[in-house]
Amino acid sequence: MQQIELILICLSIGLVLGWSGRLPDNASKALGGWVINVALPAAALKSLHDVSISSDWWLAAASPWIGVAISIVIFLPVARFFGWSRQRIGALLLVAGWGNTSFVGLPMISALAGVQWLGLGLVIDLFGSYLALSIVGISIATICSSGNFDIKLVMRRIVTFPPFIAVVLAIATNHLDRPIWINDVVDSLAATLTPLALAAVGFSLRFDRFSGRLIALSFGLGFRLLVAPAAILLMYLLIGRLGDPVSKIAILEMGMPPMLGASIIAMEYDLEPNLVVLMIGLGVPLSMLTASIWWSAITTL
Repeated sequence: MQQIELILICLSIGLVLGWSGRLPDNASKALGGWVINVALPAAALKSLHDVSISSDWWLAAASPWIGVAISIVIFLPVARFFGWSRQRIGALLLVAGWGNTSFVGLPMISALAGVQWLGLGLVIDLFGSYLALSIVGISIATICSSGNFDIKLVMRRIVTFPPFIAVVLAIATNHLDRPIWINDVVDSLAATLTPLALAAVGFSLRFDRFSGRLIALSFGLGFRLLVAPAAILLMYLLIGRLGDPVSKIAILEMGMPPMLGASIIAMEYDLEPNLVVLMIGLGVPLSMLTASIWWSAITTL
């Protein structure tokens, strides 16, 4: 669980830096820019290299896409009912729609299910969360920030989105040997993702900014930690595969806290950053409890 401890420490470091005034006010923008343009692409290049996929994993890999679709179906009418701004809608869709299936999800899989299932966790993260973020996530961010649907703008943002380019490149070169020095460079750059992304979130986190956001925060975390995994559980129940170990990993991954990459994108597009950082700051520690409860429940089914 060392990765979980790292997440909490980096979040705290960012929080202290924000309170201390030692960094300029726009430091979170600079940190987020590095994450999107360097660390996320490097993480894709690292994780996708030499990945082998079992044929019965594809439904599990589709679960993040299904979760995002359900979030859209739920949040759009809720937002219309409460009269929320498009920035708030975008923030909720990005931060509640995507779970942290890698930097929280993989350590949780290792701790609860065993290291033999890490390969499945990687497939869910890369072909589910990561690819969906690069296509659907960047589309949501573009539409909610600009206020209109411009297909040319959306497509341009997708094809020029560095993580999307990295995923395409990684898939195309999946089984090609790489020089050791390239692997070392990619690994080093990918390792900056968690510290810098969480530092950016912690830097912006202010616990005095709950006012006017409690309902949206409750809906967002409620969906992310409770509704999303319940929906995938129901899906596997309906098709009669709930007892399959693959289904249990998929449900566990869907119960993870908000995805760091999606959160950074929401902040970069100015989609209510205060709500975004509150969801991360509360979602990570809360998920330690809810994910354990989910795992206890599904292993008894």
